[in-house]
Amino acid sequence: MSAALTLPAQIGRALRPVLRLVGPVLDDSVVQGGDRHTPVVVCPARPDAVRRRVAASCAVYVAWDSRRRCRYVGSVCRQGAGAVGDRLAEHYAHPTTGAVRRGAWLLLTVLPLADQSALEVVRSTEGWTARLLNPLDGSAHPRVDLTQTPATLVSLPAQER
Repeated sequence: MSAALTLPAQIGRALRPVLRLVGPVLDDSVVQGGDRHTPVVVCPARPDAVRRRVAASCAVYVAWDSRRRCRYVGSVCRQGAGAVGDRLAEHYAHPTTGAVRRGAWLLLTVLPLADQSALEVVRSTEGWTARLLNPLDGSAHPRVDLTQTPATLVSLPAQER
């Protein structure tokens, strides 16, 4: 396996407020052969590379272009350790946007969540990430409750969510 990519400084700066907000719900135990000092996994934006590096069934992912601009924020929560790579492959197979995405998305940063994360926590994490990064593509992000961060949702009993 090739050496892990490092987080480019410009992307690291952009992610800093995201990590402060959603850090408590991230799970770095799913990182495959990477840096355990950060919960962010950096991969080439290729499904096979993502499958090799991320063994998460629930995650928020961010696509970046060659100018280190945030292009897209999405989330996935499904069965299987290759869920993020599978979802990326679906983006690339889309009949109208797939070719553009394959050309524009250079890097993927993945924010892995615990496999048993409630869908509400996954959607909240995606919504907050998109709100903070303001991606150039995609606008159908989950709404966020400004009074509840993903960490506060996790701490609430299920019946209060």
